[in-house]
Amino acid sequence: MAFNVLSYSVLLPSRLRAGRKWKCCAMKCPTVLCVDDDAGIRELYQALLGRNGYQVIAASNGRNALRLFHSKEKVIDAVILDYEMPGMNGLELAVHLKGRQPTLPVIMISGSPPLPAEVAPFVDATLGKGVPLRHILDRLEVLLAS
Repeated sequence: MAFNVLSYSVLLPSRLRAGRKWKCCAMKCPTVLCVDDDAGIRELYQALLGRNGYQVIAASNGRNALRLFHSKEKVIDAVILDYEMPGMNGLELAVHLKGRQPTLPVIMISGSPPLPAEVAPFVDATLGKGVPLRHILDRLEVLLAS
C-alpha cells in the first residue's frame, strides 16, 4: 500500500491577514466546523479563518465531525467540508447536519466536487480546492450574513 504525503506551507497575503475581522467583543465570533481528512488542509483553515476572526473546530472525518457537531451544535455557525473522505463523504455529512439544523451554512471545498444540483439542498456553496483563499472568506461571510 502506497501513501502520498503532502506538505503545506501557507503564507497568507497581508490583505488576508489584515482582512475584515469579526468584532468578538461586540458580538460572538462565528465558529466554523472544518472537516477534511488532510491535516494540512485543516491547518490551512485554522490559519486562514483564525486570522480573520473566526473560531475553528477541526475534524478529520465525517464521523468525528458528527460527534463534535452533536456536542457543540449550539456554537457552530457554519461548516466547511471536503467531499471525498473515508467512511462518510462530505455529502453524507451535509445531509446529517442539515437534517439537524436546516439553516446551517455548509460550504463544500473539494478537488472533485459534485455538481451543485447533486448536493442541493444540503450544501449552500461548492468551491474547488485551489480557489483563491479570499473566495472562501467571501463566500463564508455572505452565507453567515444571510
